Amino acid sequence: MVTFTGDDVRALFSHSTHQHALKPVDTEKLFRCDGCKQLGDELRLRCEQCDFDLHVCCAQAPARIEPSMLEGRALTFFNSRPATATHAGGIIPLCDVCGDPVRGFLYHNGVHDIDLHPFCAILPKRTSMGEDDGVMLELHNAAGHNCELCGKDGKRGRYLSYRFQRDDGQLVHIHVACLMEANYSPPQNRPRRRSGKFKRVCKAAFIVARVSYAVTTMNPVGVVTAFL
Repeated sequence: MVTFTGDDVRALFSHSTHQHALKPVDTEKLFRCDGCKQLGDELRLRCEQCDFDLHVCCAQAPARIEPSMLEGRALTFFNSRPATATHAGGIIPLCDVCGDPVRGFLYHNGVHDIDLHPFCAILPKRTSMGEDDGVMLELHNAAGHNCELCGKDGKRGRYLSYRFQRDDGQLVHIHVACLMEANYSPPQNRPRRRSGKFKRVCKAAFIVARVSYAVTTMNPVGVVTAFL
C-alpha cells in the first residue's frame, strides 16, 4: 500500500518495494510494471532516478480483496508467490482470470489455489460503457466461443472473457488477455478492421476498473488520475 503527501496529482508516493519517492506520470508510453511485471500505458507511479514504474493498482493494492468474479473467496496480496505455494518443478503459475504467467505482485488464495494479477483482480464483473453507447460488458467463462480479437478459443478460452452484444444482436466474446494486448500492443501490432465503437468497448473495462478502484479505496489522487 502506498502513502502520499499532497492533495492533487502532484503528490509524491512512497512504497515499501522502493527506496525513493514515486511521482504520478501520465503518458502514452508503454512501460513494464516493476511490481506485477505486466505492460501498462498512460498513468503510473514512477521513479525517474531508478527507471522504476508501478501500475496504480499495484501500488495501491490492499492486503486482502474479494474479486467481483470470485464472490466469497478472499485473496491475500503478496509481492511474490509464497514459497509454500510454489508449483512443483518451479513452474510459473498462471493468472486465473487472464491465463497469462504471474511473475511478480499477485493476489493468492492457497485453499483454492487461485492466483491473480493485481489488475485482473479489480476488473469489474459487469459494467456499462455509458448511456450513449448502451454497451454492457460481462465477465464470464467463455469456453467454446471464439474470441473476436484472436479468432480462437484456444488456451485462453479456458479463462475469463468479456462478452457484449453487438447492434445486430450477436454476442461477441473477448479474452481478457487479448483485451490487454489490444490496449497495450504497439499500434502496428494491434488488430485491424475494428470500428471506433469496438475500440471504445476494448478500453471501457480498463477505465471502469481504474475508477471503481479509486472510489472504493477513497483515494482522492486515484479518483483524479483515473480520468487522465
